[in-house]
Amino acid sequence: MKVKYIHIFTIAVLFNVFSVKSQANDTEAALYNIGFGAVFSTVGAIINKKPNEPLGRVIKKSLWQGALGGYVTFESKRILREAQQQNKWEYIWVAKLTNSIGTSIKENSALNKDFWERLHLNIGFNRLEFNFKDNFSVNYKLMPVAFLYTVDAIVRHKFELKKSIQTGEFIFSTTSINNNEFINVNASTFPGLMVFEKPFSNNIKLHTHEITHIYQSNDFSIFNTYLNKPLKNWSKKNKIIKWINKYIYPEYHYLILRPAYLLENVNINNYYDNFFEHEAGYYSGTLN
Repeated sequence: MKVKYIHIFTIAVLFNVFSVKSQANDTEAALYNIGFGAVFSTVGAIINKKPNEPLGRVIKKSLWQGALGGYVTFESKRILREAQQQNKWEYIWVAKLTNSIGTSIKENSALNKDFWERLHLNIGFNRLEFNFKDNFSVNYKLMPVAFLYTVDAIVRHKFELKKSIQTGEFIFSTTSINNNEFINVNASTFPGLMVFEKPFSNNIKLHTHEITHIYQSNDFSIFNTYLNKPLKNWSKKNKIIKWINKYIYPEYHYLILRPAYLLENVNINNYYDNFFEHEAGYYSGTLN
């Protein structure tokens, strides 16, 4: 299958996924996450397939691994829901680690690797990669988009150290956030960080809502693997690109995530008609 046809297939499936406007129960939510992981992991695995590797074997392996990653991701979002329902802030770290495992499985599958080969953990603009194949190693990568947003947030807002440690996410507070067309926005998520209005800095429902948006970004990071092969080949010819690939993790997935979010806002009557907001509301209990 040629790469251009794979890209067309990916876009078609992506828009079909978001034609479903809501997750009404855990069964629908699980199916969405499992399906997302299985489909887009398989597309990535086909792109990253070795020349003489049987296509059927690649598809079979990536389907079940991607589905597994999607299920683990679903469970991480359910843990977030438990955190807000029981007012247990400590569950948020459990959810974060679970989400990292699920996202790592999906990325490994899309790279045509075994699901256990690499685990990564994102904290703000920092990405730690734990490699388990052959000799164990830990690599650090900087995420430039998240880094730039963090610099801007440091200049304009107050960094909340305690809440950042408590949640594992970079959190800032501010006196006011611009109102949304539909509701008053008391918090907002940006690449690698969240900003809360001061009166809502201890609202666990609002925190789990915004963290779900972080997890949605993690879901879309699977699309970064689609560029792995050309970047790897380019690295062999260019030392600068080789250095960048070793220490920088470009977040190309925002080129898909942001347009998809904006597209969801077209011709909607309610704030939660947007798929991404509905999912965040579903797990955080903010729908009502």
